[in-house]
Amino acid sequence: MAQEIELDELSELIGLVYDSALEPNQWQRLNARIVEMFPGHAGMVLTFDTGNVLGIYDPVGLTNIAKVDFDKRPGDRGVLEHTPELRKNQQEIFREQKPLPGVVRQSRDIWTEEEFRSGATYQNYLKPAGHGHWTTLNFVTCGTRYAVILFAEIDIDPAQKDTQGLAQTLKLIAPHIVRGARIARALYMAKEAAETYKGFLDAIALPMLIVDRTGIIQMTNASGQRMLERGGLFHSGATGQLTFSDSFDDDVFRVCLRETAVDSDPKGLRLDREDGIVSICVAPFHPAMMTGLNSERDIYEREQLYAVFVGAHRNHAINSGLLRDVFQLSEREAEVCSALVAGQSPAQIAETSGRAEKTIRNQIQTLHEKVGVTSNRALGEALSVFRTVGAMFDGDDPHLFASQ
Repeated sequence: MAQEIELDELSELIGLVYDSALEPNQWQRLNARIVEMFPGHAGMVLTFDTGNVLGIYDPVGLTNIAKVDFDKRPGDRGVLEHTPELRKNQQEIFREQKPLPGVVRQSRDIWTEEEFRSGATYQNYLKPAGHGHWTTLNFVTCGTRYAVILFAEIDIDPAQKDTQGLAQTLKLIAPHIVRGARIARALYMAKEAAETYKGFLDAIALPMLIVDRTGIIQMTNASGQRMLERGGLFHSGATGQLTFSDSFDDDVFRVCLRETAVDSDPKGLRLDREDGIVSICVAPFHPAMMTGLNSERDIYEREQLYAVFVGAHRNHAINSGLLRDVFQLSEREAEVCSALVAGQSPAQIAETSGRAEKTIRNQIQTLHEKVGVTSNRALGEALSVFRTVGAMFDGDDPHLFASQ
């Protein structure tokens, strides 16, 4: 008969889920508690790719035989040696029941006893370790990769195994485990982004957006976010996809993204806007950051990201809208800034704009403060970074041009 979990115990267990999601050895304390609640089981985290085992992490409750076997495995991943029989067996599971986050599965629901005991997984791995049937809870899926918390019955332990109670308990806490895994990923990524790119993402003047191969925005720096919010050049679509305001520009951007995904070479895009020409660079993004969680490393390590930089064409004035977004200038301050960089004097700007020279000089003083410089020369040097995007490409093709 399945053990019924008390409300107070369930509440405590849910709290432990969120604590355990954030520990360095993710889920280890949670697994230890569940093994304590359901004797005769060993708990661990496993990662898979189309049924092939990638890693085994942070086991609790192992028998001495199983612990010795685990300790012999290379590195910290404990990867199984994939015999043809074992690979076929695991892939059959994947084809029959592609795991979704939050789903609890038990081996007894997949095979008969004879099929299970004669299968390659049991014969090659579980049996030698003294383990038998298992119960899993999938907590993350990415393409063909997924990670599960697995509880294996210890066959050589005479304790009565409450597998129904275990499954019921896992189903109750499954939504919290999935949510906890996602929160942990977001927090770790935010922390690592802040540490890894401090002095780069936000300190760099160039607006920068990180997207995946489909154009879904993953992160931005401060100026990139301001460009998104203004929505003049591009915006974030309903699905979080980077979408250019002009449909033709958007189509060409998709071409850039697809070609960069194929050959890993940066691609350039020139956009003719009313407030000036803008150059876009799409390049492979190879972040050094990692969440530090073993399962996350296995599931997401092959996910390719792309950096989208926004800058100025090397032979044209800097787009005034770009200056507004990056340095939070007013429209008139951006016009003055662009004119100064183009070589105009305050008197010339005043004459062209029909404003008093004193007004222009006051605006120059304000934009110096916003950009963080003390002279027009320093202003020109500070803004030269915008032209690095256009300088990477030639201008033979007015829209899509090759790297030099």
